[in-house]
Amino acid sequence: MNSGRVIIGYYICMKTECPSFTGFSADRFLSVSDCLCDHEPQIFRCHGWGNSGDDKEYRHRYFADEEEYIQLSLKLRELFENGLFCSDGRFMRREDAVYFYTRLFKKHDCTLVAVSTDKEYASLAGDKDFSDKYEKYSTDMEVIGCDVIGWDISVFHSFLCNSLHKRFDGLKFSRYGLLDADLSVAKNIASEIQGKGEPVDWIPVEICKPDIT
Repeated sequence: MNSGRVIIGYYICMKTECPSFTGFSADRFLSVSDCLCDHEPQIFRCHGWGNSGDDKEYRHRYFADEEEYIQLSLKLRELFENGLFCSDGRFMRREDAVYFYTRLFKKHDCTLVAVSTDKEYASLAGDKDFSDKYEKYSTDMEVIGCDVIGWDISVFHSFLCNSLHKRFDGLKFSRYGLLDADLSVAKNIASEIQGKGEPVDWIPVEICKPDIT
């Protein structure tokens, strides 16, 4: 256990094409930035959240039947109202993320990831009322890369969004499109790009795949 690290949330990331502007290739590109990747479930397409009620296309794509759709969308709404699920797709608790991932999205080529950072950065990773919900970092996860992200009202941006990675020579990226380096490198990058790109506080994060067994 790393006592100086917390998990700021979990995302179910839909595999997407690696954007050409990044200048590198990645065969399973994912990101915790809404600008670059879709995150599931999408709460505003679930029961009771749209102007016209339900999104039928979304319902038929992921849910077995009407009963499952209503049951799980109401469960998601309850998490949202209790500050345990965010509008950008971030789960605050591992148990909830694993439940939805295994129940609905594992079979749809999605990847469940945990996002962690040092405690000194955690207060910058969303609204202040999130901080008491951050979980302790656990070593029983597969590290798949790092990123540098910044919270902007209700979503995260990545340093890839503004091509800020191109300011640095020799950076390598994994098959997931994540920085292929440890957190210390991400910290140095975050320090160098403060005040550049989006008007956010850039924070270094480690991206892991949690054990779902």
